Amino acid sequence: MVTAKGGASVGGVLRLAGLRWGAIAVLALAAALLCAATPARAAAPLPPDLVALEQQMAQLQANSERFSFQEEFALPLLPNVPLILFASGGGEASDSPPQVAVTTSVLGLTEEQTRVIGETTYHYKHQAAEIDGGRPWVRSRRAAKKEAQVLDPGSVLENDQAGKQGTFSKLIEELNGALAIEESGPATVDDQRVIEFDATLDPAPFLAQIRAQSREPRHPLSRPLETSPVGGPKAPAKPVPPPTLELEVFIAPSGLPVRVRVTFADEGATIALRVDTLAINIPVHVTPPPARQTIDEAQLKKLERRRAARELKRALRACRRLHGKHAAECRALARANSRVPSSEAGLL
Repeated sequence: MVTAKGGASVGGVLRLAGLRWGAIAVLALAAALLCAATPARAAAPLPPDLVALEQQMAQLQANSERFSFQEEFALPLLPNVPLILFASGGGEASDSPPQVAVTTSVLGLTEEQTRVIGETTYHYKHQAAEIDGGRPWVRSRRAAKKEAQVLDPGSVLENDQAGKQGTFSKLIEELNGALAIEESGPATVDDQRVIEFDATLDPAPFLAQIRAQSREPRHPLSRPLETSPVGGPKAPAKPVPPPTLELEVFIAPSGLPVRVRVTFADEGATIALRVDTLAINIPVHVTPPPARQTIDEAQLKKLERRRAARELKRALRACRRLHGKHAAECRALARANSRVPSSEAGLL
């Protein structure tokens, strides 16, 4: 597994299918873009400096970490006009006790917060406060392993990320199985002296994971924004380059992978994820939000359904001013735009 911040892996980019933004969606990629299976093709020989640093890395055991991340999505919305989406953030995590705090900023405008304490997850949602009248934190229960994959881009909290070669066993595995790898020389990252290594990975295992878990026969990077010309014969498809998966790792003398950057490209779409490990084995104290500012997820859903039902009733009353076909179209549009389940919307 390619590990973000040294420990993440390429498997959850499909959680981004449909472009659902937010802390969970963004970190789903962070826990996923870095999690491909062992490359199937012949591996390249390792640079001598990397061999020595891997020995240091294999001795690292991390039970907590502080991290930052940055993601960039370039999707082919129109010919020669890519849609650029950007997210960044950071947080800290610990496995004993299990706790995570993450803040995500989308396009530099929307900021979301997520906290996990044991099996309880808290999401900060502005719309929740508007619906409930003042409680912005939404409390829910989580499946421990699944949520850890989503919330911990370094994968330090996941037992299956570690191995006989320490916390970063999966990263070592990916580097050792790279199709091509070279040393790019010394650099400075987060005020630490590091050595950069650039590797080319086999994208086939990653694509296989996407196709196996996607509802559609084609992987989700192309499906959400796929368009077809209106009228006239379709132009012959232009040949596209094969998918690529590139890994850049910046390793400190201690063996700590201070920065990991993974770039996946296919069918005109590019996803780049960079995660920095700022510190490991540090104290982590995640506190739950005040009880007076917290609402249970089930309660919030009930309030949302009631509010949506009131809005739909108002919209349907406005449709009564119309007649015949226009009234029917108005009602159909109101129900289609409503958040009320279709089975209930038909009764209003």
